Amino acid sequence: MAVLLTVASQKGGVGKTTTAVNLAAGLALAGRPTLLFDFDPQGNASSGVGLGKGSARSARTPDGRPAGVLSHVLGGHGIASFIRATSYENLSVLASSADYSDLELIQQIQERGLDKLRNQLLQAAKGFDYVLIDCPPSLGGIPNIALSISHRVLIPVQCEYYAMEGLSQILPVIHKTQSAINSELKISGLLLTMFSFSLDLSVEVVREIEDYFADKVFRTIIPRDVVLAEASSHGMPALEYAPLSCGAWSYVELAKEVLSHD
Repeated sequence: MAVLLTVASQKGGVGKTTTAVNLAAGLALAGRPTLLFDFDPQGNASSGVGLGKGSARSARTPDGRPAGVLSHVLGGHGIASFIRATSYENLSVLASSADYSDLELIQQIQERGLDKLRNQLLQAAKGFDYVLIDCPPSLGGIPNIALSISHRVLIPVQCEYYAMEGLSQILPVIHKTQSAINSELKISGLLLTMFSFSLDLSVEVVREIEDYFADKVFRTIIPRDVVLAEASSHGMPALEYAPLSCGAWSYVELAKEVLSHD
């Protein structure tokens, strides 16, 4: 059975989608079939591996009606037809869907569709070792659904002044989800991102996070590297765009850490 791993943050600009895309690519490079679930109406993860943001929006129900992933799930239909191959070995994408912006559908999934979504996702992911879920930066709606169906959650933490404040917001949400909805959910780890060797603040944040959370922090630290942004703009994982860069190498190391947790 595939491991469902959500990359979650309530704050934008911390490297959440960059991490989802490049960790997925790193796992694929390690020979582990990986499905990148772009659970965000913006579709940036889909774009990050060379697929258009609307690549899943032309799908239809068995009776020919236009439909998205969530309406398929609520209708009892499989979602494997939404999976798209990429040009990278072992990496496929469940692309962004138009109905992720439908608040009524989101509410219906939360109220009566969590088990359906998880079961349909696991069914569609047969043959994959990992499903990496990228979702919008918030504490409710889609991110809440993703946490409710996942086995693990990885939390990117930007090496900046308000890092601890951000964690004080998202960790209670995760703990509440664990106790009330999804007892299987485990914190895979905190991932320090956008580290700058030239900034004392970055060093201080790393020290503070590691001292407070100890073994919950990944050893790998993602540096601030322009290559990561450039790769996204070209619709490529950094591991393909500039495989010898510091940014790409760091995600290869992160993939090794994630695999070592199995």
